[in-house]
Amino acid sequence: MPAQTIFVRSLPAAASNQRLEEIFSEIGPIKQCFVVREKGTETCRGFGYVTYSMEEDAKRALKEVKEYDGQRVFLSVAKKKIRDKKKTGALIIRNLSFKVQ
Repeated sequence: MPAQTIFVRSLPAAASNQRLEEIFSEIGPIKQCFVVREKGTETCRGFGYVTYSMEEDAKRALKEVKEYDGQRVFLSVAKKKIRDKKKTGALIIRNLSFKVQ
């Protein structure tokens, strides 16, 4: 992920995309902002991501943003996800008859 993407952890269960954007947009323009939710529910998993248009704004947010509605949050530069090289998308078919064309 680019250096302007911030990983936000220790978000409350009721955290919303809209409120996260409100808090972080005070620093500068945001390209993308979202809270990660449990599958099948609206409950926040306790973390989210904020991507700024400019890297300088992300650096400033890392220093200045400390809370989400009174709850302490922890910020860090998001790390690029390393994809498993074993997952190639290839389809392996075994045990076919030699007569199959």
